[in-house]
This record gives sequence, structure tokens and C-alpha cells, in this order.
Amino acid sequence: MPLVLIIIGVFFIYYSIKLDKKDTYIDIENIQNNKNQFANYYAENELIVFKKDINEIKEEISYINESILALNLKIEDIENNYNNILNLIEQKGTIKTREINKKLEVKSDNLNNNIKELYDKGLSIDEISSTLRIGKGEVLLRLGLKK
Repeated sequence: MPLVLIIIGVFFIYYSIKLDKKDTYIDIENIQNNKNQFANYYAENELIVFKKDINEIKEEISYINESILALNLKIEDIENNYNNILNLIEQKGTIKTREINKKLEVKSDNLNNNIKELYDKGLSIDEISSTLRIGKGEVLLRLGLKK
């Protein structure tokens, strides 16, 4: 048994010496070449990815620009409609204001005449204001304006 152990030991010694004698140097040129190939491959793939991303961004930007143009057109339409509505309201408002002013002038003239008639008939200020359903101050004012 000791002989077997000695033979195995000698074999391991011989094998380790043989490995030491082998040229176990690191091929720096090969590593540098592999590094450059990897860098080129990675750079090319990154460029392809970046180009795709840039194209997608360009498409999104063009879509956003088209949307903005469409929104601007809608805003212009809304502004035009708003201005048209305002013009119509102003026209109708002017017409209604004229009509109201005419009615008020007619009522005012009638009211002045009614106050004057009732006063001439001898009614008191209190009686005139309760009959016409207006305030005493207004009756006095209108009578003062008529004199």
C-alpha cells in the first residue's frame, strides 16, 4: 500500500512540474481584440436601439404637432362661434333695450300725467301714492318736476 501512495505522489509531482513548464502567459493582444470586438458589437447594437428610439420620438412629436394644429383650429372655431354669439346677443340686447326704454318713457309719461291728474282732482300725496302704488317721494318729485 505504501508503494501505491508513493507512485501516486510521484505522478502528481511530475504532472505539476509539467504544467509549470507550459507557457501559461496571458495573450494581451487576444484580450484587447476581444474587447474591441465586444465594444464594436455593443456600440452597433446600442446605435440601432438609439435610432429606433429616436424614430419613435420623432413619430410621437409629429403626432403631437398634428394634434396641436387640430386643437388650434378647434379653438379658432370656438372663438368665432363665441364672437358670433356675442354679436347676436349685443344686437338683440340693443333692440330689447330700445324697446324697454320706449316702454319706460311711455309709462313715465303716463305716470306723470296720472299723478298730475290725481293731484289736480284734489287727492293728497298719500292717496296718490297708494292709488298708483309708488312711493310718496316719487310722487313729490314728479309733481315738483311738473311745476
